[in-house]
Amino acid sequence: MMQACDMNFDGELDHEEFVRFIQELTSDTFIVVSQGLIITLIVAPTVAMATKKATEGVPAVGKVVQRLPSSVYASLVTLAIVWFQTSRQQVN
Repeated sequence: MMQACDMNFDGELDHEEFVRFIQELTSDTFIVVSQGLIITLIVAPTVAMATKKATEGVPAVGKVVQRLPSSVYASLVTLAIVWFQTSRQQVN
């Protein structure tokens, strides 16, 4: 990859070549992190509110869920999703 970014073929990367190298190296990482942030910041709270309403009718669990403030419940679900994402990345 470094050889592909060495435009003048001198065996060293100057500033412009180094910037290109870093951009190519981190482009996939940026996409993965962006997708993770979108899921965490938008989808997770939405899922939390949907599951809170769905679990209100479940015996034993429903009473606990009803007592939790929505913000606390959304935070717990978001943390669970983040934990799941990081544990899945560690496996890969």
